[in-house]
Amino acid sequence: MRLEISGKVVSKEAGKLRGQYIAEAQLEGGTRVKFDVIEDIMKVNEGDEIIFLIQDSKPSNEELEESDFCGHGYLVEDEERAGKTIFSVWGMLFIFNNKLGLKINEKYYICIKRGRVSA
Repeated sequence: MRLEISGKVVSKEAGKLRGQYIAEAQLEGGTRVKFDVIEDIMKVNEGDEIIFLIQDSKPSNEELEESDFCGHGYLVEDEERAGKTIFSVWGMLFIFNNKLGLKINEKYYICIKRGRVSA
């Protein structure tokens, strides 16, 4: 399983922890996502074009740039019950406004890359 969704960061606000921000991105197909950003791990700013890469296998080194973020985690709650996708990577949350078709209790890799998905 591999899913790539491109979009643009539309907001970034300071979180409650030092160095933590909450960003929101408008993605293709009407999907919106709010996600934690830890500045020591990855920096994003309003207007940045990004790609969310979600897959069930570890991405190869050739798929990633040094500035990309990539980690693995699990759904917090079943998508059918929640009506959306709530994903946790090492405690950082990614909340998509719709269901992405992921399964509870399965490990997924989620990466944030710079730029747009190539056609």
